[in-house]
Amino acid sequence: MSKFVTKEEKIREEMIVISRELGVTCNACHNVQNFKADDKKAFKVGKEHMKLTQMLRENGMDGKKSAKATCYMCHRGKLMPDYKEPANAKAF
Repeated sequence: MSKFVTKEEKIREEMIVISRELGVTCNACHNVQNFKADDKKAFKVGKEHMKLTQMLRENGMDGKKSAKATCYMCHRGKLMPDYKEPANAKAF
């Protein structure tokens, strides 16, 4: 008999993975009194970064023919990555 997994359980599992990839606990991004609240800057930044990671996965970095895009790719277990691309950097 298989276990029915709810959407909330799936989200919690993904959040645990993300928190480990960033080396943080829930309260780094979330108001733990209201997890859906977007009153923390880190929550808003994280949401945008999650969209970026999803876009990379949809465009080939899905772990099938190349590496899988994850938070760890840039963060390496730190909330603030060691390297940040300069805003004026030009694409080739």
